[in-house]
Amino acid sequence: MSETRLGARAAVAFAAAVATMLLPSGCGGSTQVSGPYRALIVSLATAVSSRDAAGLESNATLIERRRSEGGLSPEEYEAFRSILTKAKAGDWESAEEEAYALRDGQTPTAEDLDNLAKRKLPPEYETPKTLRKGGRW
Repeated sequence: MSETRLGARAAVAFAAAVATMLLPSGCGGSTQVSGPYRALIVSLATAVSSRDAAGLESNATLIERRRSEGGLSPEEYEAFRSILTKAKAGDWESAEEEAYALRDGQTPTAEDLDNLAKRKLPPEYETPKTLRKGGRW
C-alpha cells in the first residue's frame, strides 16, 4: 500500500475515534428529562438498584400516567420504558446501568443553577464542629 493510502486510512481511523469519544455513552444517557420529571429518574434508579419490584411497578404506573397526560416527550418516555423493560425482564444490572447513565447524563438547567446559587447552609452547619477527645462530636 502506498504511504498516501495509509495516511488517509490513519486520518479516517483517527476521526472515527474522536467522533466516538464525543458521542454520549450508554443507552439513554443523552436524553434530557424536563425539570418536573427528573425526580422520576431518581425514583426509578432507586427501585432498580434495590431490585424493588413494587417500586418498579409504581414507577411504571406513574410514567404511563405522565405519558397519557402529555407530560413526557417521546424521547423521555422511551428512556424510561427502556429501563423498565430491562428490569421487568430480570436484567436488573443493565437496567441499573441505564438508569444511572440517564441520571448522570442530565445537564443542569438555568433553574437548577439558580436554585443551587440561592441555597444556604442550615444554621447547624454554619459553624464547624470540633472533635471531642476520643474522636467523637
